[in-house]
Amino acid sequence: MSLTLLPPEKMLDVIPGEVVEKGTVDTAPSKGMSIRGYRFYKTEVNIPCMRDYELVRWKKGTSNLGFHNGSKWQKNAVHDDDVTILTRGESSRWYWMNDIEVSHIYISQSLMAKVAAEIFQKDIDRIFVDHYPIINDAALSRLMESYESESLSDEPGSGFYAQALEIQLCIHLIRRYMKCIGRDKTASCISKAKLDALQRYITTHLAATISVKDMAAIVGLSPSHFVRVFGTIFGVSPHQYVQAQRLKRAERLLALHNVPLKAVAMDCGFADQSHMTRLFKEKLSMTPKEYREKRACGLFCSLTVQ
Repeated sequence: MSLTLLPPEKMLDVIPGEVVEKGTVDTAPSKGMSIRGYRFYKTEVNIPCMRDYELVRWKKGTSNLGFHNGSKWQKNAVHDDDVTILTRGESSRWYWMNDIEVSHIYISQSLMAKVAAEIFQKDIDRIFVDHYPIINDAALSRLMESYESESLSDEPGSGFYAQALEIQLCIHLIRRYMKCIGRDKTASCISKAKLDALQRYITTHLAATISVKDMAAIVGLSPSHFVRVFGTIFGVSPHQYVQAQRLKRAERLLALHNVPLKAVAMDCGFADQSHMTRLFKEKLSMTPKEYREKRACGLFCSLTVQ
């Protein structure tokens, strides 16, 4: 898994707080649904791109919750049992002015796509949903509360009950908040050999400018058709894919302490060091320097602790 996607078990690496209900995050299948309860401390935080969709049920709210919509802050008063929906693969920026208590339900892309395929009776290629900072959806709140109760219960049949609630939660989200796109059959127009050649080209040209036109030429498609087919195959745009590969290379180079940060930025094709720093903070919630220091600490500990 790419380090640019935040898994549920790493949430406290990003947001200061503590687990108040361990839940099923450590035991549930990665392609399913899981739950965990938290107490988060007063903070302002950039949450990097998450691996899963996330539902937040507020148990102890705040009168001053801030969500940055990309251009300005939106302030909300949050009450008990309000709900937040966060999409996967997109970062978000928040603040809250007092300690809060919430339960998180994490839903994998695989589970959501599987339920959507059953609903629409066709393969689902992409699912679109925006961040919803605060919504008043009593039905969704009740479903979340019931799922939490059954997931943590030792009563007979609680596992089957929780599985049924998982499906109901997905259906509710798909009906009310999501847009599902069926699989594009034209994706098969790119052979595996051409895809391999494209990925080799991207890997070997990260230090240079990589244009959509050049990538499309490698697989023999027009730029507009290429962008559509690429998104169908990889689930992201060509720009997002190249950016992710640059971040991966930067992560590897930062493990080498004799390589200056400026040189890392140039070798990975970032516009400059500040551009690399901005993307690291957006995707990983830390600067390249902080990443290097944490990586060094991890390596040191692995060598010294036997």
